[in-house]
Amino acid sequence: MHWRKQAAVENVSVRTKGYGFPGVTVDGNDVLAVYTAMKEATERARSGEGATLIEAKTYRLVPHTSDDDDRRYRSREELEEWMKKDPLVRFGAWLQEQEIADQHKLDKLQEKTAREVDEATDYAEKAPVPAPESALKHVLVDE
Repeated sequence: MHWRKQAAVENVSVRTKGYGFPGVTVDGNDVLAVYTAMKEATERARSGEGATLIEAKTYRLVPHTSDDDDRRYRSREELEEWMKKDPLVRFGAWLQEQEIADQHKLDKLQEKTAREVDEATDYAEKAPVPAPESALKHVLVDE
């Protein structure tokens, strides 16, 4: 469902005012903007100033599930436009513009990352099913 049908506010982050802590809205497709917001929130929390809600606005590039036909609620043109804003594509271009990395280095990083994801997926798929009573473990602090 489109976010405009779920909330009456443009930015969910404004709701934090009612709870007495800051909320920040950032372009979730901008790696550096997200990093900056996270860094500031982390510093704030570590200094004892409390929580910060970070609303990183982005776009889901793939259907929710293999059974979801997203062509029913968005056009291919809309999706193509958002593909150009993909955070990995944008950040890769920025790294090349800043001469921090060239395409070869980015390709090697992509290969390494894909390998790590595949290994983690294999590990998770082979792991035993957890006991139902473990669902609440590490959720709350016992005092």
